[in-house]
Amino acid sequence: MSQPLPRGPLLSFQSRQALKLVGKNLRTARLRRGESETLAAQRTGVSRHTWRRLEAGEPSVSLGLLFEALTIYGFTEQLFELANPDLDTEGKAHDAARRPKRGRG
Repeated sequence: MSQPLPRGPLLSFQSRQALKLVGKNLRTARLRRGESETLAAQRTGVSRHTWRRLEAGEPSVSLGLLFEALTIYGFTEQLFELANPDLDTEGKAHDAARRPKRGRG
């Protein structure tokens, strides 16, 4: 008998760890402000259960909720730096390697 296929995205160890850390950091931000899970859930328009899943780093929680939570807790500047192409050194290196060389060799 075979195992059922996992539901949701297949995530690397690093991605799972990052989700858990972001959830933990959001929980810390909420607690530092003295807010309950219920209030945080109300502010983002989700149930308390969904908010708990976000703080637990569950990958099935919507990206929209994650972004809204980061925004309400003041992480907007960091949010806008996600996937910034100016910080993509590997991508820049690949791009430069494909460009034709100028001048005579």
